[in-house]
Formats: sequence, structure tokens, C-alpha cells
Amino acid sequence: MHTNENTAVGLFKETVPKILLEREEKKRIQKLNERQAELERCVVSKRERPSKERRKNISNKYKNNEKSIFQF
Repeated sequence: MHTNENTAVGLFKETVPKILLEREEKKRIQKLNERQAELERCVVSKRERPSKERRKNISNKYKNNEKSIFQF
């Protein structure tokens, strides 16, 4: 499992200043718990690797294949 960092950072940037500026402690704790629940949704499982190993294309190994057509 890993975290979707873009979403997590965005949520963090938007909500932490608002939480810190909140005067009532109950509301602060409630907002913090809501954001924590949102951040837990940003956790994504890792993809499985393909079962077959990838074959390398030997014909594209050298730069001769990448030369431009119009060489003088």
C-alpha cells in the first residue's frame, strides 16, 4: 500500500490552516478527524507485476535505428 501523494498534499494544504485557526477545540478535533478519514481514502494498493517477463527488442539496441533519414 502507498499513498496518492498529490491528493494528500492538496488536502493537507487546504485544511490544516483552517484547522489551526479554529477557536473551538471540539470543532478543531472534528475537522481533524474528517480530514484524517479523507486522507485514509488516499491510500492505494500497489499494482501487481506482470506474470511474464518482458522481452527486450534487440533490433532497437543500437543508435543506427534512431538516425534521421536525411543525412548527408
